[in-house]
Amino acid sequence: MSSTDIVISNLTFLNSPFWNIHPVYCSNVHIHNVTILAPSHSPNTDGIDPDSSNDVCIEDCYMSIGDDLISIKSGWDQYGISFGRPSSNIIIRRVTGETPTSAGLAFGSEMSGGITDVHVENLHVYNSRLGIRLKTAPGRGGFVKNVVISNMTMKNVQIAFDFTGSYGDHPDDGYDPSALPDVYKLSFNDIVGDGIMIAGSIEGIQEAPFRAICLSNIYLNVTSESPWNCSNVNGFSESVYPQPCAELQSPIPNDSSVCPSYFTSSGEYL
Repeated sequence: MSSTDIVISNLTFLNSPFWNIHPVYCSNVHIHNVTILAPSHSPNTDGIDPDSSNDVCIEDCYMSIGDDLISIKSGWDQYGISFGRPSSNIIIRRVTGETPTSAGLAFGSEMSGGITDVHVENLHVYNSRLGIRLKTAPGRGGFVKNVVISNMTMKNVQIAFDFTGSYGDHPDDGYDPSALPDVYKLSFNDIVGDGIMIAGSIEGIQEAPFRAICLSNIYLNVTSESPWNCSNVNGFSESVYPQPCAELQSPIPNDSSVCPSYFTSSGEYL
């Protein structure tokens, strides 16, 4: 907590009763060559949870646990809003794992300080409930923006993309229900999945729709006859199977700042 220049490497974490690695208010964090193991249905055994931290690199890790492999956070409701420290400039690459009850990669639900500039590549999720999950709700405030996820594989995953704006837990009654989260500029490129039940459930907030959700070069072998469920969302797609919901069928614009495939720490879109 509140530390700089942290290296966690070449370790195995076994049977933690709660979140395994949880850097809070930290900078320059490098987590690599880490193995995290917990019983498959053990609740709250998240693998790695960067929380209101910046310049974080997570790479070459394996996890088999009972909750999210990686969950990016930044404070809860009015407390996160008032402290105002986002999680930013996070790189995740070459991570493999399974979580039968949760997600390979999650955003939130505690994201009131904001999450921005996240680049993920070569994420491999198997035998899991969810591939990528975003959890937020009225009262959170904050934002999730400038996220690029590419070269991801999923196998035997129930829902590939699960985004919800109605994840209703709150720390107390002091939250402001008019504090709405802003979710925009999330790009997903070069993703394949086999044994997928549902391609996507993307449900934003009526007063604050999820915006600029970009899907490109995605092939999911889906078993459900209704592969997509969308509401209060808009975005773009190209070369996606099965065809996404109507709200996500606009052609991807030429302006790379709308649907970036990569970005630098200085904010330059590529």
